[in-house]
Amino acid sequence: MSELARYRRSMTVFVMYVLMICFLAAAFMPRVETIALGLALGTGISWINAFYLGYKVRKMSDDAAEGNLKRVNLGFLTRAALAVLGIFISMRFPQYFNTYAVAGGLVIAQFSLLIIGIIYSRRAE
Repeated sequence: MSELARYRRSMTVFVMYVLMICFLAAAFMPRVETIALGLALGTGISWINAFYLGYKVRKMSDDAAEGNLKRVNLGFLTRAALAVLGIFISMRFPQYFNTYAVAGGLVIAQFSLLIIGIIYSRRAE
């Protein structure tokens, strides 16, 4: 298994645990329902963005290995548009999603990748 696939799988497992906790909190604690759902929305978008970036990096490295030297972008506008869409959804439906929680959730997958990378690098030593 390649290193990128191992990171992606570990990140997916972590994100699914975070989403499970968010949905359970929304179901059983009505006082924090909007925060939990906002965090779940932001985390889901964060996972999509990280997964998409991994796809683009893999595609770019495969093209470079084949000798294709055409210019490739990493899809920043797509990922930024998804983040803005999540914020717009939270602003349109404030009774369901907390905007600050959505913004906080947008970085969960990236921070999880940082932590996973540190853990895997420590194991290699």
